[in-house]
Amino acid sequence: MTSPADTPGVPPTDAAKAAAAGVKAGMKYIQHGDHIDTIETVDIVFRAQRKLSFTYGAIFFAVTLAIPALSVWVKAWYAVPIWGGFTANYLFVSIIYMVFLWVMAWSYSKQADKLDERLMSLADEREAAYKGQGA
Repeated sequence: MTSPADTPGVPPTDAAKAAAAGVKAGMKYIQHGDHIDTIETVDIVFRAQRKLSFTYGAIFFAVTLAIPALSVWVKAWYAVPIWGGFTANYLFVSIIYMVFLWVMAWSYSKQADKLDERLMSLADEREAAYKGQGA
């Protein structure tokens, strides 16, 4: 008995597409057009995304907290002019901190894009592996 997915000219059903992507009966999946994500692949990428977000958040928090902490504990940070009457605190907050934020945002964006591509490749690898098994 043939299914519509086996018949030339007949578009495959959602179930046939899911089976081609390696989704077993009863397994939960999400379909976006021709792309199918299983719960397992999404979970892998979400764990990595959570790790990335917490890492960048911790770095941001530490650097931002260091500015007032240095003002409390290091008098040279806020009271000693370095260049043209500007203190290290002023130069850091007005120039270096903004550059730091832009670099951090750019870096985070690139890392998050890599994670998105990883999700796409995981789904494609699973589909290719399943098709390679002769299913």
